[in-house]
Amino acid sequence: MTIFEKKCLVEVMLYILNATKGTDIYHILKILYFAEQKHLVKWGSRITADDFRAYDYGPVADNLYHAIRNSHRLDHELTNMLQAEVSFAGDDAPNILLANRAANIDFISKSEIECLDESIAENAGLTFNQLKEKSHDNAWSKAYHSESDIMDSISIAEAANATHEMLEYIKEQSIIDKALA
Repeated sequence: MTIFEKKCLVEVMLYILNATKGTDIYHILKILYFAEQKHLVKWGSRITADDFRAYDYGPVADNLYHAIRNSHRLDHELTNMLQAEVSFAGDDAPNILLANRAANIDFISKSEIECLDESIAENAGLTFNQLKEKSHDNAWSKAYHSESDIMDSISIAEAANATHEMLEYIKEQSIIDKALA
């Protein structure tokens, strides 16, 4: 991920945290996944450049998860960016994150905000088990039971019932992105 992509990811996370008044890591990751899914279906593009991986408890934005958890697979740059902008609620709520400032929406498009708002409205109030069941969709299952646990954009969009035309558009964009990389 580039510095700009990491900055965008941090701003999206701050947006979610401000809209929810702080929430747990699991909800952040699932809200982001469902917003990503919505954006793919409506616009044919991703919100973040982070890879979604199929973990036991559902899809996870991989770099974001490891940066939050400060794990061995972390991206030090992203971790440092997050630590400056996000804090844990405290010892009595160790998985609850709070935003240290408002999100800079210059880094988030109107279409991304629309999808984030829809996902927040639909998912912020769900329980852990409800989110787990909802996120164990066909895209998750396909990646979870394959050699690679990375969830591709086409599968994510298919799981949300994207039209055939939109899936073709996403495929074309994927080919272009790979050629330009």
